[in-house]
Amino acid sequence: MEGIENSDISNALTGEEDGSDRGRGLDFHVRLNETEKERLIRHAADWSVRMGLSGDPQRLNLSKYARQTLLAPHVEDQSVTRAELIDFRDRATRLMGQIAKVGGNINQIAKVANTNGVILDQELSRTMSRLMPLLDEADTMIRLMLERNL
Repeated sequence: MEGIENSDISNALTGEEDGSDRGRGLDFHVRLNETEKERLIRHAADWSVRMGLSGDPQRLNLSKYARQTLLAPHVEDQSVTRAELIDFRDRATRLMGQIAKVGGNINQIAKVANTNGVILDQELSRTMSRLMPLLDEADTMIRLMLERNL
């Protein structure tokens, strides 16, 4: 795990915390076996790094991860990082440009058909074969956007 010290994982395994309750007075205890506890800590560590939590990047914030996970099921799948938003925006921008170019080709084909009364089958076929993968990618991105609440 990148960015997480063994001592942080060890502290989390032994239950040592940094003591900052931030006004939370209630404790919630969960019984886990050793394997489950290690898995939980590793998930929390990965989540902390992915989310770019402020403060010491080496600090493992098990309480915050547990709170987020318990209060918002599937938080690992729904949380969106700034990098993911930027990547999504860049992919969407590139895709829009590609679809616009294909749309321009379709307009040219329509203009020739309207002017000359001739439909260029090969050109139309080639243009449509370029368009279909772009539409599939757009569909995939829209589904991702809906799933991840982008």
